[in-house]
Amino acid sequence: MRTLAMSTTAFGVVLGLGALGAAAGALLAPALARRIGPGPMMLTALGVTPVTQIPLLLASPGLGWQIVIGVALFLQLACAGAAGTTQRSIRQIITSSHMQARMQAVSTWLTAGARPIGALLAGALGTWAGVRAALIIGACLLIVPLLVLALSPLRSLRHMPGAPPEPASAEELPRPGPPPQVPAPGAAPAADVRRESSLDGGAT
Repeated sequence: MRTLAMSTTAFGVVLGLGALGAAAGALLAPALARRIGPGPMMLTALGVTPVTQIPLLLASPGLGWQIVIGVALFLQLACAGAAGTTQRSIRQIITSSHMQARMQAVSTWLTAGARPIGALLAGALGTWAGVRAALIIGACLLIVPLLVLALSPLRSLRHMPGAPPEPASAEELPRPGPPPQVPAPGAAPAADVRRESSLDGGAT
């Protein structure tokens, strides 16, 4: 705000445009995934995201640059919303129902736990090296998710995956039958006793 001489109103409008972009990306994600495939769509979105940082790095004071920054933030968060919505949907589809809560808890712990650490490091870097240097490093770090996705099998995913088979519950498992009757040692089977009895009766 100080470097670009941006008023609090203009700053709020820029942030509002970013929020609208995130909502638009999340709403358009299913249609884009069906049209070009979830993998290519996420790869494209993560590839566009670092590019949208360039206007902020080149900006100077003025209304024109403020508009450009707002449009860039709208596009950046639209890409983030589309990619984030799609990857969360894939994660929920391929996770068994009895593991959904644990998967979501781990994901939330990792993402929410990283935010204060990232904010602390960004503030320290901005204080030490300057705001523009911190923004350049942040733009370079936005390439990391793109590289991770490009090296994973998800990059070529053309359709949403199917749900995994659910494990059978205790009620659905077949119940074992009664154990076989084992005759006591030295005792003749009942069928043999009946046959011997009939033979004796016929002889008399």
